[in-house]
Amino acid sequence: MKKKIIIICLIVLIIIATIFFIIYNRKKVGSEDISSLPIDYNEVEENVVEEDEQKINEITDNLGFTGKDDMYQVVTEYDGRETLTIKDSIQYKVALSGVIKKQKPEFSEINEILNNAPKHTGIWLEENSKDKILSLLKNIAKAKYSIDNEGYLIQKETFNMNEYDEKIKQMITSNNLYIIDISSKYYILDEVTGEVVENPFEDMDPYTPYEMLTSENKEIYFISENEQEKINQEEALKEILE
Repeated sequence: MKKKIIIICLIVLIIIATIFFIIYNRKKVGSEDISSLPIDYNEVEENVVEEDEQKINEITDNLGFTGKDDMYQVVTEYDGRETLTIKDSIQYKVALSGVIKKQKPEFSEINEILNNAPKHTGIWLEENSKDKILSLLKNIAKAKYSIDNEGYLIQKETFNMNEYDEKIKQMITSNNLYIIDISSKYYILDEVTGEVVENPFEDMDPYTPYEMLTSENKEIYFISENEQEKINQEEALKEILE
């Protein structure tokens, strides 16, 4: 009889231990699954073929573009007309430099500023936007979130996640870097002059919820501050996560 009781007690203890193990693993901090591949801001640019170099020279002369030729790439418009645009990688670095410096960067100091840029993959939040983004996440997500010492979003207590939590998990564990900044303006190069200029997108169109710049495996999102109260920041964040 005693032997039977001991066996039953052991079974109960095993069941309880198993349940605690499952709960612990479902609620453990998601940082263990974070991807931390290094990010390179000095992408190797493809060599410009002689034909494109000639086109760039011709178009800059015809349109009066005064930026450096190596800033540009040839693009074809919907009507077949060829024109120039600033390379995505350069625009991205200018915009990110503005985020880090918190003011207009000089083009000559961009590489130095990027020494303080996010170093690895994941979701990185701009310093002044952290509290607001965490507040928005509380309203649209089920998991709990925090921010580590480097500014990266950490997913915690992942029990009962919804679709936005699942998307965030994918982003956190991916080989990409996602930067989110709540700001109604950012800095880019003017295509004509090649100079750093401000892009106040909310002032130009208050119904624009956010703007995005990409470069290889890096994306940066600027969510409107909504000073004119024309957009919904929660919906903007949902759209980014979708």
